[in-house]
Amino acid sequence: PLEIIVAVVRRQSRVLMTVFSLAIFYIFITALIMFNAEEDINPETGEYLFRDFFDAFYWAACTLTTVGYGDLYPISNIGRVISIISAMVGIAIIALPSGIVTAGYMDELKSRKEGT
Repeated sequence: PLEIIVAVVRRQSRVLMTVFSLAIFYIFITALIMFNAEEDINPETGEYLFRDFFDAFYWAACTLTTVGYGDLYPISNIGRVISIISAMVGIAIIALPSGIVTAGYMDELKSRKEGT
C-alpha cells in the first residue's frame, strides 16, 4: 500500500504542487488583507492584534488549515468576516489533495489489477 501511495504522489506531483502553491498564495493574500483590516487593539494585551506581517501569516495558515490555536483571533467584525471566509475556503483547499490522492490511488489499483 505504501508503494502505491508513493507512485500516486509521483504521478500526481504536478497537480499536488499546484494545490500547495494555491494554498500558500491564499495564505499570503488572506494574511495581507487581515493585516490591513484588523487594526483594533486587543483589550487583553493592549497591543495590536498583529504586531507584524508574520503574525498575520501565522494566523492565516492556522485558519486555512482549520487548526485555530486561539492565540491570535480577530476582534473587529470585518476581521471576523474575513476569518469565516478564510476558514470556509481553507476546508476546500485542504480537501483537494486528499481527493487527488484517493482518485490516483483507485486508478493505480485498477491499473495494477488489469496488469496482472
